[in-house]
Amino acid sequence: MTQEKFNEMMNNYLAELAKQPATWEQPGLAWGQTMGLMVGDDSGNLMPKKFMTRGEMITVLNRFYEKLK
Repeated sequence: MTQEKFNEMMNNYLAELAKQPATWEQPGLAWGQTMGLMVGDDSGNLMPKKFMTRGEMITVLNRFYEKLK
């Protein structure tokens, strides 16, 4: 399998995953948005099913820490 094929398959998987409703996560997502912890990408797309990078995680933690001060 080539890297290109893997990337295509992963993108398809994530797109299908994003279509699946998950009501259990809605209260947490709403809280995170209200608190300003989860703001999405540059276009405001939250993408709750997307994998989170270390950089994104530390940004959320930093925002949370700033709220605690």
